[in-house]
Amino acid sequence: MRIRLLEKDLSLLFLKTKTSQKNASLNKLASLFNVNKRTLINWKRGKTTMPEYVFKRLVKLSRLESHNFSFKILPEFWHIKKAGRKGAYARMKLYGNIGTPEGRKKGGLASIITHKKNNTLFNNIKSIKRPQKSERLAELLGILFGDGHLSAYQASITTNAKTDKEHAIFTQKLIAELFRIKVSLKLRKKMSVVDIIASSRRLVKFLNRAGMPIGDKIKNNLTVPSWIKQKKIYKKAFIRGLFDTDGCIYLDKHRIKSKQYKHLGWAITSYASKLVIDILDILKDLGFSPTNRATQKSVYLRRQEEIHNYFKKIKTNNPKHGNRFIKFIGEVPKWS
Repeated sequence: MRIRLLEKDLSLLFLKTKTSQKNASLNKLASLFNVNKRTLINWKRGKTTMPEYVFKRLVKLSRLESHNFSFKILPEFWHIKKAGRKGAYARMKLYGNIGTPEGRKKGGLASIITHKKNNTLFNNIKSIKRPQKSERLAELLGILFGDGHLSAYQASITTNAKTDKEHAIFTQKLIAELFRIKVSLKLRKKMSVVDIIASSRRLVKFLNRAGMPIGDKIKNNLTVPSWIKQKKIYKKAFIRGLFDTDGCIYLDKHRIKSKQYKHLGWAITSYASKLVIDILDILKDLGFSPTNRATQKSVYLRRQEEIHNYFKKIKTNNPKHGNRFIKFIGEVPKWS
């Protein structure tokens, strides 16, 4: 997913980020995302949209909240359709309308002849294994709800190549084992992201029936599937998958008079209002005490013992979160 911000919000976001990071230079900020300075400048000026994970991290670095900004969420490659339409109009000006029934029929027959000649006839739709409802399928749905996307013929998950590579490999194996299908990893170095891709129309249909929307997740009223809500084991797995992609564990620092206090913080961020309500309900049912304000896009756990219990009982399959949790508990006073 891509994020488009208004000019005033871009200025605020980068100004607050620079201030909170001790007036960090553009070169230093660019190195945080493993991109060149020109890419960062284009994001800052609004010349190009930024990846969703970059926006989320900048918000955290700026010490603000997502609701402080007006932004639009766009699917990956959103511009291709627009560019294709312009190209079609230009072609029609030169050659006239080639989209007539007669023209399509002629082109289709010619294509069949060519494929027969070159022995490149189309293959049948790929078969897949259709797994039963399970803890592992529920976790995959959580992952997809976080960083996933379904198109008509492909399921994909995009994550940070630097910090989440191990979890990307875990997800690749999870999909392959559940559906007995080939799953590839595609590294996009310039954007510092890795795509987990499974191309199968049947896979897309299965995941869609299981509860994952096709296309824009936010516009399609993303909500936790009813079958996941029926069992606690499914709820735990779903929350684990969602937190591993769209969650964070952080160290909350604040000063009262001259004394500094440190506490663990846990959060899941989502821009789907119905999903936020579902997350709150699931966490409460699992014995946690989540907090969320109407203006916030994140659900928080703030009680120290509950954050410890989360990593003890629900756990994580993303080493990034596990390592950060271990690091931070060494920096906070022992909870009681």
